[in-house]
Amino acid sequence: MNIENILSVLTLLGIGGILGHLFRILWERKSSKLLQKQEFKETRYKCVIILMLSVLDFEKNRQMLHLHGREYIKNKEDLIYELKLEWNNMILYASEEVLQKTYDFIQNPSQGCFYKVALAMRRDLWGGKISLEGFEKFILK
Repeated sequence: MNIENILSVLTLLGIGGILGHLFRILWERKSSKLLQKQEFKETRYKCVIILMLSVLDFEKNRQMLHLHGREYIKNKEDLIYELKLEWNNMILYASEEVLQKTYDFIQNPSQGCFYKVALAMRRDLWGGKISLEGFEKFILK
């Protein structure tokens, strides 16, 4: 092997190493952003779940709202208003299904609508499929 071939090989290895490192950095950055987005959605969805549970039984859950910094919520109407604000924020990150099911809950709060929202959130966060029929055996009464 002559010196030109050796230099060509070393140059290719150097460029390949640099490109490999660059692609790894870009992939890690994208993965980090996706993880941050996922964690944000999970946190916001948990908040919405708490609000919806509180709508279903305001008196029982009023203390929990205050513990989570929602002491300004004095009645069920305040709570519905807060849920509407959350829904408007969800436009930025939630799936269409979550938005629709949450809207349905706001219009007609019920245990059934609550479960539909929760299952839509689950699908949005982690995928997978579960039906209400398969879920009904786990519903706490």
